[in-house]
Amino acid sequence: MKITILGCGGAAGVPGISMGWGGCDPAEPRNRRLRSSILVESGSTRILVDTSPDLREQLLAANIRSLDAVLYTHDHADHLHGLDDLREINRAMRRSLPVWATAKTLETVQARFPYAFEPIKDLSGPIFRPLLDPKPISGPFQIDEIAVMPLDQDHGYCHSLGLRFGNAAYCTDVVAFPPDSFAALRGLDLLIVGCLVDSPHPTHAHVGRVLEWVEALRPRRTVLTHMGSRLDYQSLRARLPAGVEPAYDGMVLDVPCP
Repeated sequence: MKITILGCGGAAGVPGISMGWGGCDPAEPRNRRLRSSILVESGSTRILVDTSPDLREQLLAANIRSLDAVLYTHDHADHLHGLDDLREINRAMRRSLPVWATAKTLETVQARFPYAFEPIKDLSGPIFRPLLDPKPISGPFQIDEIAVMPLDQDHGYCHSLGLRFGNAAYCTDVVAFPPDSFAALRGLDLLIVGCLVDSPHPTHAHVGRVLEWVEALRPRRTVLTHMGSRLDYQSLRARLPAGVEPAYDGMVLDVPCP
């Protein structure tokens, strides 16, 4: 299985409009961060997790013209509002695209983008909007060759979904885990986890908390994502323990099949 980090920035990206580069060195290319999203591939199966506002740029950079499904972790704008660019995938594939999320998230997505869920009878003609097929998540499920285990996460004022794919997990936008979800993260070869800032935050994990999780879970490799402009790539990498590293846009991670 292969996971590509399409973006590893927080909601504002790096550089941000208001904060600029913050504490990040603009001369380090790995500090330039699009909004967070990943691509998961196994065999011929390809899954996109979240449609960030930078989706067009991300799909072009990764040379993606086809997908088997889209998964949403939650409905916040930095994870959802690039949805309209999925119409380019529909155009390339000439079919609708399954979209998986909790029932609550799907309700929000359909309320914000109702036109994306209206069928088009003739797919041989122009496709001028996204064509999405809602798939509510109620437990573990399978998308072709990839098994998916959803995990409830505390995102401060709401909940988000963590996602386990075999021996890898993607846990962004989380400040705490319910006990059952935390237990399901044991035995990982790869943990990709959100780490927005250096000090405690009401809705996102900070560096110290992530390292506590790593100490308890002992994944073979941990990659930090959803990082804000205060976390400089080189400075952060230099102080992280062995087996823990910051992500960067375009990073490719290979995971052994379970």
